[in-house]
Amino acid sequence: MTWIVELSGDQHALRELEEGFRGETPVLVVDGKYQLDPALFAQTDDYQAVKVIAGREVDYLNGYIRLFLAGGRKITVGNISRESPDEPKVHYVSMRDGLAISARLVGFTLGDDEAVIREPERGPGLQAWRALVQGDPVVADVLAYLKGALDDWTNLTRIIEAVEHDVGRQDDLIATGWVDGQSLKAFYATANNPLVAGVTARHGARKFQIPKSTMDIHEARQLVLKVAGKWIGAKIAAPAGGE
Repeated sequence: MTWIVELSGDQHALRELEEGFRGETPVLVVDGKYQLDPALFAQTDDYQAVKVIAGREVDYLNGYIRLFLAGGRKITVGNISRESPDEPKVHYVSMRDGLAISARLVGFTLGDDEAVIREPERGPGLQAWRALVQGDPVVADVLAYLKGALDDWTNLTRIIEAVEHDVGRQDDLIATGWVDGQSLKAFYATANNPLVAGVTARHGARKFQIPKSTMDIHEARQLVLKVAGKWIGAKIAAPAGGE
């Protein structure tokens, strides 16, 4: 018996996951379609168990995409089917989000000047990422927050606070060099104030004035993803003699 679990969503991200991590990725291409490695489901003949395993793997991959594949959008579980020798193929479910296309901008020309945007640094290996999520409850919490809205100030603050508490205190986070004190102060000042952050602010009372230094949601999202990515990288590097 072989389970076929197709993947849909961001084709660019799926291609990077399949091509960039040969030997450790659970993403395969078969007959031009992306799917999860059937070996993940080799020990079960139960459709509900397959859905649970597939959902968990997609959660891991989406967390990785948000942290380390710039511009990537989420992927989802698509068609699920089962093949058995001498039996008709059985189709269980079809779930598809709208096709998402993303690409990385590496350069552009404006007049006679050319600007180049460097590719972001490659993240850690997929196996190391999965092992860290499974073994570190704080990282598992951050993965859960990453599944939430990243235009929500309260959710973004959860991620920063989880990292901050894990490394020690706010001064310890700043000392890592992943974020500077001024930016972190602007982030918290904005996130806490409903006059600036709106309905997703951490606090509801309008008892504070608008702070002098604020941050827009796009800057906040970039800050949070950068800090979380650096934190994950440091955790994975530590056992191997990194920081």
